Formats: sequence, structure tokens, C-alpha cells
Amino acid sequence: MNVNVYGFELKSQLRVFLTGTVILIGTALLFLVGAYPIYRDSKADVEKVIDGFPPQFAALFGVNDNIFSFGGFYRFSSLYFMLIMAIMSCAWGLTIFGREKRSKTIDFLFVMPTPRISLYLSKLAAGCTLIAGAGAAFLLTVAFSYGRYRDDPTATAIPLPRLLLAAASLFGVGIVFLSFGALTAVLLRRIRSVSGIATAYGVLAFMLVSLPEMTGEDAYRIVAPFTWFNIDEAMNHGHYEAGYLILAAVVALACLTASAIAYARGDVEGL
Repeated sequence: MNVNVYGFELKSQLRVFLTGTVILIGTALLFLVGAYPIYRDSKADVEKVIDGFPPQFAALFGVNDNIFSFGGFYRFSSLYFMLIMAIMSCAWGLTIFGREKRSKTIDFLFVMPTPRISLYLSKLAAGCTLIAGAGAAFLLTVAFSYGRYRDDPTATAIPLPRLLLAAASLFGVGIVFLSFGALTAVLLRRIRSVSGIATAYGVLAFMLVSLPEMTGEDAYRIVAPFTWFNIDEAMNHGHYEAGYLILAAVVALACLTASAIAYARGDVEGL
């Protein structure tokens, strides 16, 4: 691994990383500390609002009767946490692996006395480090929020390790969408808008979550990346579904392998 490339990518992404992490932490506090007590203490009024939602709308935004318990509210909130992490991670993948295309310095990069696969691995390590940092900050925020509800039986019924396991789903989401961003960056001839592409990936994944709930067909989870990390399974049983974890790992590994091959074989004209 090229340490200089690794350090450069981390330094280049520092401002974006800090901004994104603050947004993620702020959203978590807004939902878990700010909004949850309001929903819990205003159950009758909120139920009236929920009853007025069309079933498709409620399914799309993950709204159901369990929203009045801490676990149910966390499950509802987790879709938005995943959305933020997905957009951030995809953007990091697009920026890190597409930097030379956007700045038109590919010729300089590829004449460096370093194997291309080494450059790729250095960039990948930088992306994984960013995901690890944001994910760790999120875990601390969830633990802090959980500590505020010692008098809430719906919260204390969930052991903290299981809640943190559920929160750790963001690491998996981050790796999957980093791989999407990396592959897209390597394959596209020109990257016009990092934020636009990353947001499109995130919003599409968010919308696909509603397919299994609206249709009642569990098979649709295969095309909905957020559902590969089952929050209920983690909180209720202390583990994730092995089959979907394997699916996530295979998809991420396939995208990263394909992007590594394309990156290593690329030339100035092709890239």
C-alpha cells in the first residue's frame, strides 16, 4: 500500500468527512433524543396521523405501529441513518477513485513508479478508514442516546450490545456503497456530479426498501441493499441473517474486484 496516496486521500476528504459525520450524528440525535420522546408521549395523536397515511406512503417511509417503542422507533430511524451513510460512502468512492478523471491528472498518476493495484488498495484503505470513523462516531451517539432512556421499559428491554450490533449495520452499508461508488468512478468516462450520482444511489436504495413491505414478497429484499442488514434480527436475536450478510459481502467484493481490474488495466485514453 502506498502510504502517501492513503494520507493524501484522507487529508483531501477531511472536510467532507467531518461535515458528513456531523450531519449523521446530528440526525441521530434529532431522531433518538429529540423526536422519539415526542412520538412516545403523543401516541394517540400520532396514531391518528398514521391512520391517515396511504399504505404505500407508510411502507415507503417505514411508519408502523411499533414506532412508539424505542426499538420500533430505532428501526424507523435506521432507514434515514442508512441513507446518509450510503450517500456519504458512495460519494467517497466516486471522489477517491475518480479524482484523477475529474482533475485530468491520470497521465501523472500512471507514470508513478508504483503498481496500479497498490494505488487502488491505498485508495480503498482510505475509503474504509472514513467509513470506520463515521461508523464509530455513530455508535457512540447511539450509546449516548440509549443511556437517556433508563426509565423506558421498551428501551431497557433491548440490551445495549444488541442495539450497537444493529447500529453497526452502517459499516456494512458503507462498504457496499463505497464499492458502488468505486466501480462507477472507474467505469464512467466522465464524472459530472459526485453528489448527484451518490444521492441517486442512496435514494434508490431507500425507495427499494418499500418493495418487500408493499408486496409482501420477501424475495424483493435481494434488490434492496438496506434490508440486507435486518435491524429487527440484530436487536431481537443478537445476530444478522447469514444469507443476506453473504449477499452483501459478495456484491461488495464483486464490485471492488471489478473496479480493481478496470483500474489496473486502464490507460490514459480509456480512463
